[in-house]
Amino acid sequence: MTITKIQLPATDDLPSASEVSIAKSIRKRKSHCTACSTGEKKDGGSCKNCGSSCGTGMDSLQNEQEYKFFNDYLGYDTGHIHRLVEVSFKGNRKSMFRNDGTKVTLGEPVIVQVEKGEEFGRVSAVGIIASNKWKKESDAKYPQWSIVRNATNEDIEQQKNNFTEEKIILYKTRIIVKKTIPQMKISEVEWQFDRQKLTIFFTSPERVDFRDLVRQLALSYKTRIELRQIHARAETKRLGGLGPCGMELCCSTFLNAFDQITIEHAQAQHLPNNIAKLSGMCGRLKCCLLYEIDNYIRALSNYPPLDSVFNTPQGDAKLIKVDIFKDIVHLIVPQTHTFLSMTLDEVNVYRREGKVKVPEPAHHGR
Repeated sequence: MTITKIQLPATDDLPSASEVSIAKSIRKRKSHCTACSTGEKKDGGSCKNCGSSCGTGMDSLQNEQEYKFFNDYLGYDTGHIHRLVEVSFKGNRKSMFRNDGTKVTLGEPVIVQVEKGEEFGRVSAVGIIASNKWKKESDAKYPQWSIVRNATNEDIEQQKNNFTEEKIILYKTRIIVKKTIPQMKISEVEWQFDRQKLTIFFTSPERVDFRDLVRQLALSYKTRIELRQIHARAETKRLGGLGPCGMELCCSTFLNAFDQITIEHAQAQHLPNNIAKLSGMCGRLKCCLLYEIDNYIRALSNYPPLDSVFNTPQGDAKLIKVDIFKDIVHLIVPQTHTFLSMTLDEVNVYRREGKVKVPEPAHHGR
């Protein structure tokens, strides 16, 4: 969507639609690159860190040699030792690790250090992308934990056995919880690779006492048991699935953090207040309501606020709708019940001539 800023004379003191209809907290938000999850976006949508909207900078490469260098630097080719490596685990969980000499490639299974043991995961980012993510997460030069080794066939087989047993434990735990703590919903069970810890994820509308459950599970599986309560968005991120758009859920693919989303984000985009349609699989407002909000803020700054009155030859007309995609506004003349349409250029002619009045009271900077 191309947005052209319309320059108005200094004498035009009317507030814009973005100033009136969009909350101040939304107008002042910082937009971040969703692809690399790092720096703040510049005006126009490009990332300050990677220099492009896709987060990788690929569109700025000029020749084949430069492309090959960048491809190698990101770690898509084999034979490179990257000091910073992002590893993905079950449940779409990701963490950064130090690499002290292991050659890794994207998607390769590795064994990494974790607190009190080892974990199995797959490489999800290396090179400059991993470096940018780490800079955002921490001020330290390198992460505390490191990659132990590349996963062997025996490691992969052990991880498969862990997955199989997790399903059995999940089924048994749900039976126990249904009888003893009905308000608790068990979402997922996860073995640590070396089986030194068993983590059980659950959701609940209230605080629950699960000490008896922990003791019972510890006696059955002879390991350290951790019950972790998560919210609805985190549960959906772990379980994954398809959204109403037909694509895989954003939270389980590229989104690394959840930003606050309110109904005001939907109102700013002139979406109907239909919570059912605005909600995602988690039952909360869709994360994608943030994707175009910056464009709406910039575009609506070119228009008068809704309910502004235009002094037209047909009579006083009230602004009822703004179409930022076609640069058209729609008005209604109450006296004759007729509808009018104006282009953005025509709107600005009326503004320059002082024929537009803001409704009272005008809630500036709400």
